[in-house]
Amino acid sequence: MALNLSRSALRRLRHAGPFSGFKLTKSIDLAGGNLSVQTTREHTIYTVEGPVYEMADFTKYLGAILTKPKYDTWYRESCEWRVIEDLAKYKVNNDQVAFEELHRAAYRYNLGNSVYCPESMVGSVNSAMLTYFLVDHFRGEDITVVGSGIEQGELEKFVEPLETLDEVYEEIMDLLEDPRGRTSFDYSGSEYAIAVPEREEVDIVDMEDIFKIPHLPAKYYGGELRIKNTSPDATFIFAKQGVSYNNERDLLASGILQMILGTGISMKYGSGGGSHKLSSAVCQATDRKCSATGININYSDSGLFGYAVRGTGYEMRAAVEAANKVFKETLSDIKSSDVEAAKNKLKSAYGYYAENDANLMYEIGTKGRALDLNALFQSIDQISQQDVAKFADKVKASPSTASSAGNIMNTPVLQELE
Repeated sequence: MALNLSRSALRRLRHAGPFSGFKLTKSIDLAGGNLSVQTTREHTIYTVEGPVYEMADFTKYLGAILTKPKYDTWYRESCEWRVIEDLAKYKVNNDQVAFEELHRAAYRYNLGNSVYCPESMVGSVNSAMLTYFLVDHFRGEDITVVGSGIEQGELEKFVEPLETLDEVYEEIMDLLEDPRGRTSFDYSGSEYAIAVPEREEVDIVDMEDIFKIPHLPAKYYGGELRIKNTSPDATFIFAKQGVSYNNERDLLASGILQMILGTGISMKYGSGGGSHKLSSAVCQATDRKCSATGININYSDSGLFGYAVRGTGYEMRAAVEAANKVFKETLSDIKSSDVEAAKNKLKSAYGYYAENDANLMYEIGTKGRALDLNALFQSIDQISQQDVAKFADKVKASPSTASSAGNIMNTPVLQELE
């Protein structure tokens, strides 16, 4: 079940007060719960799992996290080593580096912003910056509370007392309501300033949203970025403009096309089989030293569709060229038999996905609707060969984007694949 919280619904909870990070996690642990945080390009997701009879306390702690966080210097400094550690792990993960660079090349801004903190900002983020960001993005109308294993009425009773950020940070709210305060960040004389698009540069309807950069429609550009490091392996990702998850028909068509290309190995020690076109072609071209999979990334207003190849650096040219050949041939010749087989694969993929409660809650919280498998399967059956071919034509007409990371000396550049 889900509950969209408006400003009027997030009101009181003055008795909760701010808690330290230690007290928050310790209190939830003592109550038999578990607190986790997940950040995506569009959402920040706080999840508390635990006994239903402790839900009142869990909600109180979540309310404190969302409305009264503490950004004192000693709290920030104690977290900096974690940021440095995350960046160190990120740099040696070719898959993650290529994924982030793919978005930066494709979108430049908005979705192009990395989920990792820039190295130049480590140690430079102050309390004002964090508070300013929090107040402008964690407003009542932007928050969704999702419950699993609890009645709707009980969930509403727990969340109704929560207080809005509008009441906690009235001074900052006044600044946000003034468009002149949105031209740049100016944090008490700080040398760091982050420019925000001018009014005439942004095509939006409601000028109150000019400051909410993540809420502006993502614009797809295309391009290529290459990151070389000392790893013996490499990762290459090729993509075209995909589809938003709000466009259900095209979303399902893209899912079917992805299944036709293949999504890698489905079982431990499996080979992918001959039905996975990409992996079969790449394995044959490189004597099983590389692998490939189709990618289909969907956001609220855009998406990316293509393929990813990973393997030893000296075999990457043969692997990428084989994958690119299969990709082009598949998009140009959509067979009815492939579509029908891919429909069954897509149904299985959604079935596995729905077995995890966390995925079901994510669907409700981010997309505003529950995942109804029966209705979804019927919608998949209604997708025709022509629908998939039509989506494939859109993909072919889109500008290309590519990214690579690792030992890329023998990895083709984008122009060689067009």
